[in-house]
Amino acid sequence: MKQVFAIKADCPFMPQVSMNGLYLFFDVVLNQSYIHQIQLLSFGINNYGYMRFMEQPGEISQFLDFLVDAILIVDQHSNIVFANKSCAQLFGYEREVLLNLRLNDLMQPDVVNHHDMKVSNFVLNQSQAREMMSRSVMPCRNANGEGFNARISIGNIMFNGAKCGIATLHDYSRVQEVIDELKDEANTDALTGLFNKRHLESLLENQSLNVLNSGCLGVAYLDLNGFKLINDTFGHDIGDQLLVEISTRLKGQLRSSDICFRVGGDEFLVLFDIHDHKNCEQEAKGIASKLRELISEPVSVDKVDGEIAVGVSIGIGIYPHDDRELSVLIDKTDRAMYIAKKKKLPYVLTSTLS
Repeated sequence: MKQVFAIKADCPFMPQVSMNGLYLFFDVVLNQSYIHQIQLLSFGINNYGYMRFMEQPGEISQFLDFLVDAILIVDQHSNIVFANKSCAQLFGYEREVLLNLRLNDLMQPDVVNHHDMKVSNFVLNQSQAREMMSRSVMPCRNANGEGFNARISIGNIMFNGAKCGIATLHDYSRVQEVIDELKDEANTDALTGLFNKRHLESLLENQSLNVLNSGCLGVAYLDLNGFKLINDTFGHDIGDQLLVEISTRLKGQLRSSDICFRVGGDEFLVLFDIHDHKNCEQEAKGIASKLRELISEPVSVDKVDGEIAVGVSIGIGIYPHDDRELSVLIDKTDRAMYIAKKKKLPYVLTSTLS
């Protein structure tokens, strides 16, 4: 009977297959708990490799203990019949304690429902090996009752003469944290910490802006006045300090439902909820005035005597009144902003564009 294992390449049983910890997949031919042959499947390797060794009774357990991955074996009733050292460490139990537990004891209560039946069907039907919850992770809990997320792959195995299920588990909590951190880095501007233009474009493309459900949304496109002169006079370091201070003010004053993006060198985009739908234009004008006051307030920066200040030109639009396509409306607010800058106006509404 063939079963599939995921075996780390630096396992001592595979001295000739050392590929810096790369996970390789093996077909393991089992006969009454004896391993007769391990056949290395092609995984980025053109030719099949083979290794043969005989196992004494109990050596399969020793073999699984060498694996870095957490390995868990349960019978058809979800009783834990084997756990390797890595699994015991993952859940924080002594191995002897684990062997007196059931699978449900390692899971969060909200995912336990009907799990016994699923395990029984999987084992008895000798279902195909697969990844559990392939689009998500399994919520688990350790000996202290603390929750963590695990990626789990499951298969079938004959263990001590009985049909059982075997699982490999990976603590995914830190991996998910790293993924989230990378997403944050990709979506935020390195200098100011605001969302960047890439994130805005992604949200627009996927239509995943929650603010669109508010019914009425204000769009403010901001461009600083006099910023180039400050860069030319004091240097880019001072200009960067000014951008950071303005961004900090924006983040501090905007409501939790509002979103601010840095979309250019000295250009910002603010999306804000409008609560007074009957007087949405007046509310949008009020927000624009507050943004102008906030940005125009002088800033103290290092290595400059006194304070420096910039003005701001703003283009204002209202979704969906001025356009039912938010991306189109943003382009219109950009045009309105340039008109405001050209005519030296505090702001221009997109509704006034010809």
